[in-house]
Amino acid sequence: MYLHLGDDRVVRMAEVVAILDARLLRTSEVNQRFFERAAAAGRVLGHNLAGARSVVVTVRGLYPSAISAATLARRARTGLKSIPR
Repeated sequence: MYLHLGDDRVVRMAEVVAILDARLLRTSEVNQRFFERAAAAGRVLGHNLAGARSVVVTVRGLYPSAISAATLARRARTGLKSIPR
């Protein structure tokens, strides 16, 4: 199963660790340092945080997205429900 992040980007659901609201990264000093360290290590994949509404944390890195965290979470839940067991 895949999660569409916008801007022709998709990630495997199995790699998703967290979906964060970008406001949390902008307002929290600890979260800002987390993002800055990831960027310095080359782990921010895609666009920068400037226009992002959410950040998807994966095992490969961080993906800023213009899609809200609530919408991405809803897509993830919907996708997981449709997987046959």
